[in-house]
Amino acid sequence: MDMEKLRQYREKQGLSLRGLAKMAGVHYVSLVRLEAGTFDPRLSTLRKLAEALHVSVCDLIDQPQPTKGGPKHGTHQTKGRVVRRVSSGRR
Repeated sequence: MDMEKLRQYREKQGLSLRGLAKMAGVHYVSLVRLEAGTFDPRLSTLRKLAEALHVSVCDLIDQPQPTKGGPKHGTHQTKGRVVRRVSSGRR
């Protein structure tokens, strides 16, 4: 997992690795390894780091923010109106 964003947010806020580790309650060595790309963090670690940096977990891992609805949820936008997919199964 590429954690370049983590380093960018940390440096932008003027935090050292030790400072961020202390703020987030994460071990310093884990943070060093995470930024170096030799360690895949747990979700709980990402949440702690995101909270300390005042960003979302999605911001740290460079993924788009999830949205509600959409084709996988059975609804999607079509020309300004919501369309619900009807199940073809019998009830």
